[in-house]
Amino acid sequence: MPSSPHMPGFPPPNRHTGPESDSGGVRPLSTQWLSDERIAEARRVWSKAYGRVISQDEAVKILMSVRRLAEVFLSAEEEP
Repeated sequence: MPSSPHMPGFPPPNRHTGPESDSGGVRPLSTQWLSDERIAEARRVWSKAYGRVISQDEAVKILMSVRRLAEVFLSAEEEP
């Protein structure tokens, strides 16, 4: 059976669906909660803490780590 890289209902390969970032790229769906404003605020806060300007990628990694930590705390709180 022949296959097409553009099958109906599926996005083209290597293309994420989700909101666009301020750099023009498209963010994966797993990071939709990361608004441009939230990333900019993280860059301001963490750049001051690090004593240097952090990149957008660094800010995203920090925010993802903080979210994972919060999820761990919440799940630990729910355990008997």
